[in-house]
Amino acid sequence: MSIQDSQERQLLITLENIKRLTPRQQSMDSIPHGEFVTMFVIHAAMKQQEADQQERGGPCRGLMVSRLSELMQVSRPTASQMVSTLEEKGYIERVMSETDRRVIYICLTAKGQAVFGSRMDRYSDVLAEIIDKVGREEIDQLISTCGRLMEAVNEVRPRVMGNASE
Repeated sequence: MSIQDSQERQLLITLENIKRLTPRQQSMDSIPHGEFVTMFVIHAAMKQQEADQQERGGPCRGLMVSRLSELMQVSRPTASQMVSTLEEKGYIERVMSETDRRVIYICLTAKGQAVFGSRMDRYSDVLAEIIDKVGREEIDQLISTCGRLMEAVNEVRPRVMGNASE
C-alpha cells in the first residue's frame, strides 16, 4: 500500500471516528440526536438574528425551512419533516410573516428552549472536560482544520457527484 493510500485510509477512518464523537445515546429524558441538531441550528440562527436585531433594529422572525435545509445540508422535504416532528412535540412553532403570508418562519417555543437548554448543558459539561484534556490551542487548530476540510469537500463534491458510479 502506498503512502497516499495509507493516508487516504487514515483520513477516512478519522472522519468516521469524528462522526461517532457526538453522543447519540437516548435516555428517557432526552430527544433523538437528529432533533437536537435541528434545534441547535434553529437556536443558533435565532441567536444570530437577535444580535443582528440589536445592531440594526427590527424583529427577530425566526428561520425559514429553506434556510434550515441549507444550514443542515439536507433536502427541503427532510427539513420539513424534521420541523413537523418538532412541532408535534411542541418544541417549535411556525410563524407567518407579517409582510408576506406565503413566508413561514420557525422558532423554538419556550418548551423547545427548555429541552434544548437542558441537553446543551449536558453537552457543555462534556465538551468543557474534553477541551481541558486536549487543550484550547489544539481544539482551535482542530476547528480551523475542520473548516478548511469542509471548504475542500464543498469544492470537490460537486465535481465528483456526477461520477457517483465510479
